[in-house]
Amino acid sequence: MSSTIFDVARECGYSKTTISRAFASPEMVSEKARRIIYDTARQLNYTPNAIARAMVRKQTNNLGFIVNDQQYPVVLNPFYSPIFEGVLQTCRQRGYSVFIANEEEIQLPTGQVYVKKQMDGVIICGKTEPRVIDEFRAQNIDVVLLNNVFDMDELVCITIDHYGGAVKAIEHLVEQGIEEIAIINGHFSPYVYKERFRGYIDVLMRHDIETKDAFITTIEPTMEEAKQCARQLLSLDERPRAIFATNDTIAIGVVKVALQMGLSIPEELSIIGYDDSNLSAIIEPELTTVRIDKEEMGKLAANKLIDILQGGERKKEIIECPTTLILRGTTYGHH
Repeated sequence: MSSTIFDVARECGYSKTTISRAFASPEMVSEKARRIIYDTARQLNYTPNAIARAMVRKQTNNLGFIVNDQQYPVVLNPFYSPIFEGVLQTCRQRGYSVFIANEEEIQLPTGQVYVKKQMDGVIICGKTEPRVIDEFRAQNIDVVLLNNVFDMDELVCITIDHYGGAVKAIEHLVEQGIEEIAIINGHFSPYVYKERFRGYIDVLMRHDIETKDAFITTIEPTMEEAKQCARQLLSLDERPRAIFATNDTIAIGVVKVALQMGLSIPEELSIIGYDDSNLSAIIEPELTTVRIDKEEMGKLAANKLIDILQGGERKKEIIECPTTLILRGTTYGHH
């Protein structure tokens, strides 16, 4: 049986009121008291959700937009900032406010999820855990998952045809007569990572092209790691003639290194990115990439969440947004 607030009070010596306050308004409780209360709560496996459920929640017309710590801040993120723009537009039209938070900001020191600002619902983006979704729901906060998929009851997942996008990219390279194709796979949520990788492998298998271990790498999707990885790949005795990067930041790192090493693009090396971020048309040569309508994804997620909050049916749903291959200067076949 799970512990109650009385057990915590008995164990740590603070009153029920102080314990409630430590969870509901942490800023009103001294750091020392908070530390003792949270430690005791952790030891006793006490969760304040029972309090949250007991409080009848009033509609606030506030939504949360929650991203993984690595993707923060949203406004500087080439993938999530247009998605957030779509969310914002929809919320404005439908009379809702949106708060941005990263996962760290919504967790108590006990690791439990707690939202300081009252919210009716949240859009959780990318990497997360089912536990986080369960804890929001236990506090009567509805969740829509964006750019990830979990098999959970009544959960709406808005995702992308990650697999189809990767297939289009690799097929295009094979059509150009290229077989030595490397992949630099960004360490995203397991679902995104697997789907894009599966697209790469399936096309090579379909065309009887052998997959080489040296051509398959996984990195944190940062410019620094991309450059380091590209330098290793392009220094191989038998180097790839094309690199498929599973996001544009990685692809741009590859372009930079290839040019520094004196390779001509696309004659000696073709490069394809993923996401069609606003950076892809700024660099020179411009980046061939898989386009996702990110603003539409944001609008869709916000509309789905608001529909649920306004009495719509809660049902399990996976919506895949389509992708398009945009041909530019880093591959042959562009105009």
